[in-house]
Amino acid sequence: MTVYELGSVTKAAEVLNLTQPTISIQLKQLMELLGVRLYKQVGRKLVFTEAAAIVARHGEALFELLDRLEISLAALSELKAGTLRIAVVTSAKYFIPHLVGMFCQRYPLIDIELKVGNREKIRQRYLQEKDDIYLFSLLSDEMEKLAISFLPNPLYAIAHRCHPLSAMKKIQPFELCAYPFISREPGSGTRYAIDRHFEQLNLALKPRMVIESNEAIKHCVLADLGISILSEYALKPEIGDELVALPVEGFPIMTRWHLVRSPNRVQTALSDAFVEFITDQGEGLLNDIVLP
Repeated sequence: MTVYELGSVTKAAEVLNLTQPTISIQLKQLMELLGVRLYKQVGRKLVFTEAAAIVARHGEALFELLDRLEISLAALSELKAGTLRIAVVTSAKYFIPHLVGMFCQRYPLIDIELKVGNREKIRQRYLQEKDDIYLFSLLSDEMEKLAISFLPNPLYAIAHRCHPLSAMKKIQPFELCAYPFISREPGSGTRYAIDRHFEQLNLALKPRMVIESNEAIKHCVLADLGISILSEYALKPEIGDELVALPVEGFPIMTRWHLVRSPNRVQTALSDAFVEFITDQGEGLLNDIVLP
């Protein structure tokens, strides 16, 4: 399943902490057991057969059944065991480990599988029902009725401390448009919130650079290549040093983080406990890592 998902024996070996020969042997044994060919090697690339797609689809169903069994039994022992699968968009990686860590302190024997990716990747996982819980800042139409809003997500305008705007006491939004802007990719929650905010002001920020990584954007701003707007949680370590939060009128742009669960996936006692924990205590527990 890991080889199929990653499309590579080498990558699967790294993720599973196994040697490539070990995985190759197991793949050969699986094909012999099933009596079908699952892939062929074309140069350095694996090309999967139709049989591989069928095996992967039923494999997912088998693993989900095992997960349900494990977590249902764990519920009988007051959540002392089980695996919780969480998938989050990139910007959430700055705070979700803190919440997961605190949750694991409460239930020390549980296991967590955490997936982090851009919004489209996590949305595809949601549509394929691969995880128990998803975190988004921007909801699709199909998620609206299922989402639980649990945490503010303020977006701040930032610049290098030597940038001309950094010396200003008050900045009008239109003044940002005169400088090179470094933006997240179209489709990201951050980009959507920024575009909507400036559209409401009849303004347009034209990106000089479009980057999928918050970390890369911060490094570009640190290199004084332009200004940007990022989530509060992505900025905490750097603000006040080389990066400066700009005093723009009407900022921060206020968005929120949302928990979403698939309507077709069986909800478990473990996922229920995590949702209750996050919604009741999440914001309070994160007070010590947000911007002052």
